[in-house]
Amino acid sequence: MIATVSLLPNAGTVSAKPMTPKRYSGSVVKRPFGVGSKSEHDAIFLVTKDGDYVLRRQGGNAFSDPELEKLVGKKIQCTGTLAGYTLLVTNCTVV
Repeated sequence: MIATVSLLPNAGTVSAKPMTPKRYSGSVVKRPFGVGSKSEHDAIFLVTKDGDYVLRRQGGNAFSDPELEKLVGKKIQCTGTLAGYTLLVTNCTVV
């Protein structure tokens, strides 16, 4: 199970909220991310009807992942957990 940890304001305690994996589908593209920042790089995105998400594989390199590179230009369905703008995928299928 994946959990996010957030500090509650002025409470001094930590709360863990489990993140539930969901199914996503869309087109995979590669484009600039974080332009002008120290994190600037070409990232792999999943473009869905609900938004665009940076794709990450569990255990994969955040800046360069050859397995995700293979998906660029393809339509996929995947299962993953959304954390902000990043979709941490556990499996993907080309459709």
